[in-house]
Parts: sequence; C-alpha cells; structure tokens
Amino acid sequence: MTAPGFSASHLARAYDAVVVRTQRAQIRGLLGAREGEAVADLGCGPGHLAGELALDVGPRGRVVALDREPGMVEAATVRLTGDRSRTVLADVTALPVADQQLDRAVAVQVLEYVPDVERALSEVRRVLKPGGTAVLVDTDWRSAVWHTDDRDRTDAVLRAWEGHFKHPQLPVLMPGLARSAGFTSVDVVALPMVETQTGADTYSMGMAAAIAHFVGRTEPVLATGWREDVKEQSRRGQYFFSLTRFATIVRR
Repeated sequence: MTAPGFSASHLARAYDAVVVRTQRAQIRGLLGAREGEAVADLGCGPGHLAGELALDVGPRGRVVALDREPGMVEAATVRLTGDRSRTVLADVTALPVADQQLDRAVAVQVLEYVPDVERALSEVRRVLKPGGTAVLVDTDWRSAVWHTDDRDRTDAVLRAWEGHFKHPQLPVLMPGLARSAGFTSVDVVALPMVETQTGADTYSMGMAAAIAHFVGRTEPVLATGWREDVKEQSRRGQYFFSLTRFATIVRR
C-alpha cells in the first residue's frame, strides 16, 4: 500500500479514513485468509492490512509484510504482531520468499507504481502454493470524480495527476496480464469509494491535497484554482467524491 512521495504518517492518516477501513475489510473478505496460513502483504505501507491479516491467520499463521521504503517497513513493524510474522525491506519484483511457500498474497495500490508488472506477477505466482490465491488491488484513475464548478480544470488536473503512476489505468490490463503470467483463475471485483462530506476522517480531502501538491510543481495556478474549487463545494454543502478500485483475484 505504499506510494512514492508519501510518508508513513501521511498514509497512516489516509488508511484510518472510514471509506478506506471499509474497503480494507472488503479486501480481507476477498482474500479469505484462514487460521494457520502463510500470507504476504506486498507493498505493506504503514502496516494496517498486515496487522489485521496477522489476526486472521492467528498465532499458528505467518504474515510476511514487505515494502521497498524503509520508513514503511519501520511503521509496519509496530503494527505486526506474532512471533512467526516479519517485515522485510524488499521489492515486489524480487520477493525474498522461497517457491510455493504462501497460501495467499495481497497487494493494494502497489502494481500501478511498478514498471515491470509482468515480472511482479511472475514473482507472485512463484511464491504461491498450488491453489494459492492473490488479491491485487489497483485504481483506474479515470474513474476519479470530484464535483466542481470548472469541469475542464478538474479534468486537466486529474490527467496531470496520472503522471504520478507508471500505470494509471492498470485494472483494465490486469486480467490479460494475469492469464499471461500463468494464473489458472482470474476474477475482477469493483471496489468503489464514495464521500459526500469532508472532515478529519475523510480520505478524499487528503487525496486532493496530495494531487494539488503534485500538479502544482509544474502548474501551480491550475492546482491552486482546482483545490479551492473543491473546498468551495464543501462550504456549499455540495461536496461529492468517488473513486473505483478493482480487485483482480488470481489463483495459481
């Protein structure tokens, strides 16, 4: 669940938002981790999901939480409990796990940042046991909606934001990529997020700030005007945000 340019504390606040907690519960349901199983959280970020998976697999189970950012690994270590669970500094394209060791694996908001998705999928398949399951969640950023007065400006900001990712529309490619990687079963589930109010526990206003910061590095007037437009909708009581993530569920 990591992302370039975000600190562990920033992501921790975002992952505590109601819509994100709800979505995390949906992802855990799709993954279906059971007591005693070996599970990996690939790109664990500050460790919210990994910590919950440790509860799902219980004391006889094992969770491997890995991330390529040292700060994320440090934060995840605090959340991950159990003598058989561990955090690892590693990349999803080179997993420090032996062949066919995992019952399940999950990667949330990870592969859209990875240049070589094919290699990452090959690694996921390699470490899963026969019949093992992986849930791979990414966003189609063309699905992002903020209600604003200036739709053209909003579209321009969101198209500029796509430069933050290696694959801003990865979900539409994932079924084909997964089959090419050798997975025998591929299913896709949509995971929409909707917020109609703003406040300290909302995901979308923090996301709007991150987008404005990224876009503002090259187009400050565009970014500032857009963010003020978003805030104005909140002041009027007309705030609306939606975003759809997609879970690609694959089996070895």
